[in-house]
Amino acid sequence: RLSRPACAVAPFPCHWKSRAGTDCAASCNEIVQLEAGHLPFLQQLVNSTYSNVWTRDRRRHHPDTPNVPSGFRVSRAYRFENGKSWQEFSIRRAELLADAKDNPIQRYEVLTGKVWAKYALHFGIEELAHSCNEWMLFHGTSPAAALAISRSDFRIDLAGGSTGTLYGRGTYLAESITKADEYAKAAGGEYAMLLVRALGGHVRYCDEVEPDAEDLTRSCIEGPYDCVLGDRQKCRGTYKEFIFFDTENMYP
Repeated sequence: RLSRPACAVAPFPCHWKSRAGTDCAASCNEIVQLEAGHLPFLQQLVNSTYSNVWTRDRRRHHPDTPNVPSGFRVSRAYRFENGKSWQEFSIRRAELLADAKDNPIQRYEVLTGKVWAKYALHFGIEELAHSCNEWMLFHGTSPAAALAISRSDFRIDLAGGSTGTLYGRGTYLAESITKADEYAKAAGGEYAMLLVRALGGHVRYCDEVEPDAEDLTRSCIEGPYDCVLGDRQKCRGTYKEFIFFDTENMYP
């Protein structure tokens, strides 16, 4: 829907281990374990988005442990350095920023914003582009699926298989660790959680109890919107959900 910037080459993030030269090579695809110093910051990010609010999805996905956990502990953390996915994401962000100059984007804040800003500043990580609703959001999944996403990308064609399709068949992200944990799966006693840079862009806000999923999906795929913000916190007292229909709008 938007025109491509004249320069369609994205540089490596300055904090990447894989950076070599100035251009982000599509062949770059590494998983880098983060040093222990990162964990307290990430733990704070988790703690700041925790909520002891139960939903039916937790019982559905965790029938043996249906109660909300008392908390979550970050045991290990990794950074995905996927050159191809990063370039696609960066070009998409440049498109949104260019479009925002003529078509102002209504901004939405998320729970992770303040803590992530402190973390990014401490470790020299690129700031979020708030003017196009760039957010850090959680995505609970299995360890195997997390690895598959890191090597390739999110699979929109498989979307909805575990999270449902209340707001359409897209990729569902959450600002709260508790909500995202409803879909996390364990291996070896540890659960997988992705922290995703997401481009909200022009947001289709929805606070309806029974949304029209087909209309919401069409408004993003064919219309002027880039994602859906399903505000179940407002209409049900639970959580906000963020639904994306284009993989270029997300980078794990």
